[in-house]
Amino acid sequence: MYKNKFSWLFLALAYLVTISAYSADLPDTGSAPEAAPFVETRISGFGEVTVGRLLDGSPTTGQGGSTPYTLSAKPGINYNCPCFISNFERAGVYNYKKTDIAPDSVLGVQGDFKFSPDFSATAQAVARGADRSVYMDWAYVSYRFNSSLTFQAGRKRSPLYYYSDFMYVGYDYPWVRTPQDLYAWQIFDYDGANLMYSTNLGSWSLSSNVWAGTRTTKDNTTLGNLYYSSKIEESWKPMVGAYIDATNNVIDARVVYMHTSVDRFAVAPDGTKSLVMSGENGVLVNGVGQAFYGVSLNADYKNWIVRSELNLVDRPSVKNTYTAQMYSGGYQLDKHTLMLTWSQFQERAKYWPTGVEKHSTQTLSYRYDFAPSQSFKLQYDKIKDESGWLFSGNASLLSASWQFVF
Repeated sequence: MYKNKFSWLFLALAYLVTISAYSADLPDTGSAPEAAPFVETRISGFGEVTVGRLLDGSPTTGQGGSTPYTLSAKPGINYNCPCFISNFERAGVYNYKKTDIAPDSVLGVQGDFKFSPDFSATAQAVARGADRSVYMDWAYVSYRFNSSLTFQAGRKRSPLYYYSDFMYVGYDYPWVRTPQDLYAWQIFDYDGANLMYSTNLGSWSLSSNVWAGTRTTKDNTTLGNLYYSSKIEESWKPMVGAYIDATNNVIDARVVYMHTSVDRFAVAPDGTKSLVMSGENGVLVNGVGQAFYGVSLNADYKNWIVRSELNLVDRPSVKNTYTAQMYSGGYQLDKHTLMLTWSQFQERAKYWPTGVEKHSTQTLSYRYDFAPSQSFKLQYDKIKDESGWLFSGNASLLSASWQFVF
């Protein structure tokens, strides 16, 4: 079941983290207090150990071919499909009729360093099983002008989705993973600055954020591993966006907008770059503007839970759009939560109408909060792939996950 040394190392780290979390609650020994440090430091973290089994599958709807078939990526990487892509960002893939621990398992540690009442720094490193990487998700400084206004600069995750800031903190949402049809873009962070503002209006709490930055990935995991059989360099710049969130502790509504320009190159082994796509009259997917629109509406009323999110990406110069949506509802009884979810991703393109990507997923998930800051989850996903080429295929996945924060 555990294919490599990473699996055993991850389990060992997760165990040590849990022991540390429990030891933090031990009573004070009564020793004399130490002098206050120059920098006030707080360490926190999160993790999950998830085991998944691809139960069955068939080729992409409308496509022929034998089962299983190979979905080729960069040289040396092949996926045995029908398969389930649980994480597009890091190409976390469950292969045909295989059991795996790597695609969703993560461990993250965050340090918050306070230099003064108003000036601080944050860094977060995350180890992921999907691509066997350790990545710095956050690395930024913050300056608080007052209780409502804060300026930040550095590397942050792009706040395009409702769960963007804690997508890998599985403990903070009801499913094993965020719905992969929706949370699936190839550029997910930025280097730049943002300004946050929050206030209260009657029974409502309002928060907003405006940001600007750029991001270039020299070897994009999503594109290189899942869509092209070569190394891909992707750049989004400049990225300019804003969101506003309003909540009254029952309803939470959020709208977001971002605009950027996209550059994409295929990179040969000798470093030579070439454009990867072209359209009518030589219009290339290079220097193409795209706009992102998103809205989410969530509710927690008594024991009932509702989650919904919808976004649209528009690339008008190549008449190409992407829509993604998710609707989820459930019921929480004491420490038990049951959710039903439907999500979908659909591409529309004038210049390649029969070569578009489209898939949807039905999900049944169960959560049990068996201990403080820890939960156990079971989830069944059934995906229908209607893409215009032989992609991941139709598949069913059963997952079990232990998730925690400390």
